[in-house]
Amino acid sequence: MAYRFEVEESTRESFRRCARDELDRAIRELTEGVKADPVEAVHEARKALKMERALLRLVRTGLKPGLRRRENAALRGAAALLSGARDADVMVEALDDLAERYTGQVPAATVKAIRARLRADRERLTAERDGARAIETVTEQLRAVRGRVENWKLDAGGWKAISGGVRWAYRRGRRGLARAQRHPTDENLHEWRKRAKDLWYDLRLLEPTAPRILRGEVKAAHELADLLGDDHDLAVLRDTIGAFSAEVTADVGPVLALIDHRREQLREQAFSSGRRVYAESTGTFVRRMRAYWKAAHAEAGAAGGPPVRLGELVREAPVV
Repeated sequence: MAYRFEVEESTRESFRRCARDELDRAIRELTEGVKADPVEAVHEARKALKMERALLRLVRTGLKPGLRRRENAALRGAAALLSGARDADVMVEALDDLAERYTGQVPAATVKAIRARLRADRERLTAERDGARAIETVTEQLRAVRGRVENWKLDAGGWKAISGGVRWAYRRGRRGLARAQRHPTDENLHEWRKRAKDLWYDLRLLEPTAPRILRGEVKAAHELADLLGDDHDLAVLRDTIGAFSAEVTADVGPVLALIDHRREQLREQAFSSGRRVYAESTGTFVRRMRAYWKAAHAEAGAAGGPPVRLGELVREAPVV
């Protein structure tokens, strides 16, 4: 089943099913997918681990804090082992996207020289870290986590299990937007990006409660996360090029200027998108999500009872 909390399931059932599915997907990519396309397999495994960690953050009010922190640390450590070569691939992709967007504005020889250096760094990093061994280690670690999933007991069920996570993700995202608008540093933009991705994952999980309404919000949060992700990739690319600029036989200045120009565009688009995504106060957003949740689950369990009046639920729902 998909990465979503189905209204026909209890919160506990949906939580553990999604947890199992994402861990199984990561393990499958690292054992089977890696044989066909190692780069794509690692990329997909890392995405699955990000979704797993977002799931743990969502149930922060239902899962014991110590257990959540331990399992999150295990997943974070596993993901870190996969980061090196994939990050280098992202730099090449970011450079190629930039060169395609601004075709003819930078000498092809300059792009070629930078790409060659990025690929050389990737090969060196892969050799140093022993990519095959890292994948084996991560697979073993993930299998250990997978074996513990059935022990991930939620102390609270229903909406209560996820209410704190929904509030946390949206509030942190709103604060991230405000902070990034005041001080658009790489660090602030990167932190906001992580919180925007949390909201995207949370909305995906909640979408079955109001699919016609939330489908568009899922798309908007995804687009925001992508804008901030593209900006982050370019920020890292700029730092990387700057670090080896004296060692390549090409003038990297025009490339750095285009990176700065493109990042300005991405930031403006992200701020505009973010103001829409985070237009509500945190309390209003949480009340609305709670109303959708309550209405959908009441309807699923009504068994022919009277229809649920969503407007009344929205007015009556307390701030959590």
